Amino acid sequence: MILLLVACDVEIAGVVATPAGTPVAGAELSDGRCRAVSGADGRFLTRCVRDTYIFAVTHPTHAGGESSVDASGAMSPPPLSVTLTPWPEAPGLYLEPALQPLAAVVVQRSVTTDEQRFCVDVAGVPETRGPVEVFDVHAVDWRLYALDADGCALRLSRAPGTSWWQPQGTRVAERSRETLASGRDRVRFELEPGRYVALAWYDGFLVPDNASDDTWIGWALAAPGA
Repeated sequence: MILLLVACDVEIAGVVATPAGTPVAGAELSDGRCRAVSGADGRFLTRCVRDTYIFAVTHPTHAGGESSVDASGAMSPPPLSVTLTPWPEAPGLYLEPALQPLAAVVVQRSVTTDEQRFCVDVAGVPETRGPVEVFDVHAVDWRLYALDADGCALRLSRAPGTSWWQPQGTRVAERSRETLASGRDRVRFELEPGRYVALAWYDGFLVPDNASDDTWIGWALAAPGA
């Protein structure tokens, strides 16, 4: 009976590495029925019941992935090659799933007696639509805004008879936020067609790139293939 059970199993092997080819140790592959963990050289080996598997690949410092294998045949399948991208270390915003940094844009503030406008050159901001996931490495808080026809992300109007400024721009609501590790969140948005920029925010105020002028840093947001 023991020999029969062993004959029903098959070896699944492979290696987990970064796009640069560096081995990734401690990556877990699992589909709930079969599990493996990569060693110091990035290699893994496990025995599973003959079947087709779709492994979720996770790691505490790398973006997760997925790997499928047909292990239903009489012979062991060819070794799997799994690629995981390291999470960015530098604070900022990165577009999932490739973890590419968002493009920086210049946000210019103009002030009149009753209005402040924070606007960008719309030509430098690509169209965005549909679901977007952003990898957020915390530095300061930030807000996502849709640009209006004038390229303004945010307008502030002075309340009549007061010195208070009231925001007229609408912050784009997050659909979900998942904390992957300390200081690293995955944020998902559902967006209408348009142009969007993320603006740094600290204690309720935009963060100037240079405190002596009215230039701010922003990031252009665009979904892949949009």
